[in-house]
Amino acid sequence: MMQINLLPWRERRHDAIKRTFISQILLSVMIAAIVVFATSEFLAQQLAQQILINRVLEQQLVDLDSRVSEVGTLRERQVAVRDRMRIIADLQKERATVVRALDELAKSLPNEVYFLTLERADDVIIIVGVSDSYAGVTELMRRLESSEEFRYADLNDIEAQVSEAAEDASRFVFNLTVELAKAREGHALAISIEEGEHDG
Repeated sequence: MMQINLLPWRERRHDAIKRTFISQILLSVMIAAIVVFATSEFLAQQLAQQILINRVLEQQLVDLDSRVSEVGTLRERQVAVRDRMRIIADLQKERATVVRALDELAKSLPNEVYFLTLERADDVIIIVGVSDSYAGVTELMRRLESSEEFRYADLNDIEAQVSEAAEDASRFVFNLTVELAKAREGHALAISIEEGEHDG
C-alpha cells in the first residue's frame, strides 16, 4: 500500500495562517496608530481653536469692561454737567433777583425812611433803618408786601431815639425782615432739574 506524507502540506498551511495572522496584527496596529495619530491631531486642533476662542472672548470681556467703565465715567460727567447747569441757573436767577430786589427796595422807600444796613440770609432780607416817624415804617412794610418782589414783611424791633437837640424830633430805628417772593420760583427750577436727572 502506498503512503502519502501530509506533513509538508500541513506545515505550509500552518505557515500561511501564521503569516496571515501576523499581517492582520501588523495591519491592525498600523490602523490603530493612524487612528490614534489622527485623533490626537484632531484634538490638538480643537484645543488650539478653543484656546483661540478663549483669547478672543477674554479680549472682548476686556473691551466690555472698558466700555462699562466709560459708561460710568460718562454718568459721572453727566451728573457734573447737571450740577453745573443747576449752579448756572441759580446764578442767573440770583443775578436777576438781586437787581430787581434792590430796585424794588429803592422804589418802596418812603421819603422819611432810609436804610442803615441790608443783609441777606437765604431768601430773607434783613433791613435795619431809620424813620422820622412810626408811620414811615408802617408805610415801608405796606409797600414791601404789595410789591411783586417781596412778601411777609415782619417788624422785629423798633426803638425811638430822642435827639439831643431839642428842636429835632425823635427818630425810630427799626429792624425788619422781608422774604423774597421769587425764592419759590427758584425752588421750582431746582425741582425741574432734579426731575431731568431722574429721567436721564
